[in-house]
Amino acid sequence: MEQNEEFKIIDDKTFKDMCYGALNRLKEQQSYIDSLNVFPVPDGDTGTNMLLTLQEAVENLDKSKSKRIDKLTQALSKGALMGARGNSGVILSQLLRGFSEANKGKQVMDSQDMIHSLSRASKIAYQGVLRPVEGTILTVARKAAERAEELKETKDLEKLLNEAIRAAHTALNKTPEQLPQLKEAGVVDAGGQGYLIILKGMLAGLTGKIEIVEEEKIKKTVTEEREAKELKYGYCTQTLIEVKNTDVDINEIKEDIEQFGDSMMVVGDDDIIKIHIHTDHPGIILEYALKTGSLRDITIDNMRIQSAEMRKESEKQQQQEFEQIQEESEEKIVKNKKTTQMHKKIGIIAVAKGDGIKNILLELGVDLIIDGGQSMNPSTNDFVEAVKEIKQEEIIIFPNNKNIISAAKQAKSLSDKEVRIIETRTIPEAIAALLIFNDQNELDELKTRMEKETKQVKTIEITNAVKDSKVNGFKINQEDVIGIVNGTIKAVGDDELDVIEELIDKEWECEDLITIYYGDGADYKEAEKIKEKFEEFSKDVEIEIYEGGQPLYPYIISLE
Repeated sequence: MEQNEEFKIIDDKTFKDMCYGALNRLKEQQSYIDSLNVFPVPDGDTGTNMLLTLQEAVENLDKSKSKRIDKLTQALSKGALMGARGNSGVILSQLLRGFSEANKGKQVMDSQDMIHSLSRASKIAYQGVLRPVEGTILTVARKAAERAEELKETKDLEKLLNEAIRAAHTALNKTPEQLPQLKEAGVVDAGGQGYLIILKGMLAGLTGKIEIVEEEKIKKTVTEEREAKELKYGYCTQTLIEVKNTDVDINEIKEDIEQFGDSMMVVGDDDIIKIHIHTDHPGIILEYALKTGSLRDITIDNMRIQSAEMRKESEKQQQQEFEQIQEESEEKIVKNKKTTQMHKKIGIIAVAKGDGIKNILLELGVDLIIDGGQSMNPSTNDFVEAVKEIKQEEIIIFPNNKNIISAAKQAKSLSDKEVRIIETRTIPEAIAALLIFNDQNELDELKTRMEKETKQVKTIEITNAVKDSKVNGFKINQEDVIGIVNGTIKAVGDDELDVIEELIDKEWECEDLITIYYGDGADYKEAEKIKEKFEEFSKDVEIEIYEGGQPLYPYIISLE
């Protein structure tokens, strides 16, 4: 498309540029979006899930040879649908589905089509959530669409997207007022931030203000001009001044040099003063300091160079993490050779990580295990392929993580088989349900019985905080030991045993059976100490210990 004063039409090339722009920007901001997650635990983070989902969508878009907008949006939607990971990825796939529906029969897209696309995307996303919550990505998408609808007279797509982005930004900034947990943590909604980044990327792709991707590779460019905008001042300037006389006024120094920069700090006493300032004129600062006394320990750092180096290192690390996730996703399915050879009427799929946990599930009758869980959420397509793999026409799925349930549900809607989802959020819930599995039951009857069993289980999870946060009344520091009960943080401390003892004291309800699964970073001897703590509260309780091998969570404890 020619770079006219106004952008009035989106053709096939421009649309692809917009999608590449969105993917590019989302990749840049992945870690930041991940950091906005309220829960300070290792999780299938929002930024990662949205990026993986959009990447699948764009890869499918690239395969399309069509020059029609309707075919291209359809390809984008299908790729997102199959690649959706986590709750945020599933919602993103629904937004793109609405975008596709709005462009049926369209060869190109104009401003009215864009307005319809944003509105339809928001509507479909709301419909796809059982209980929509305001203060989330849904709100941000709706506010962007509503602002777009107010501009029905405009034909300028750049203006339209700019206004939608402003509305999305305003809505995002208000999310902490709508969700108390966001306000407590001091963050905005991560999914909403992701959607805003996608809109900004689409705008950048439309106007050509980014480097466009070629040959299916996303290339990131950080120009000096952009860095200059990000860093207002270029040099971190510091010096110590050995004061000539005792008449020096520190407040006067501050007033004199504050015009030359920011992040200023002037401290000291009658003998020595330290100056720290970010400035574009380090020479002026040093000349001024010389009037006050003799200088030593002078440092001048070029922050733009430092920023670029840090960015490159961060990108390298992000890419390595991203590639690892993709590699781990390739070999996901573990088969139960015993049960697949039997003539079972009902097949069972479960999501799990850790050799010990997987073996326990297989022994209890699971037919296929999808490798995944915290920090690695399976995609919709992973479930679709697993359902195809099983010979049975009736299937039960155990997601075993709240962030995986939505992808499992989406896979169910794509299958011709009779699939039922037991919405397990933890491994102990799945194990409790599997213990009453009876292949002779009717599928819906079995589902009801299993769901009842999951409610009889209390799950304690012990992990370490991945960041500083404020959640559920706790001030949490990175690396603190966190005790989680049924998804809610109930104890925080420095020592795993102390945290577990606190949880026992708070949560103990004379359960009959305690099962301890120890994972990476833990061992049997330490698990024995936990067993002893429970026995201090009750000598009659039955306690079992298993090696689970699960990552990230040293201990998962089931109370029944």
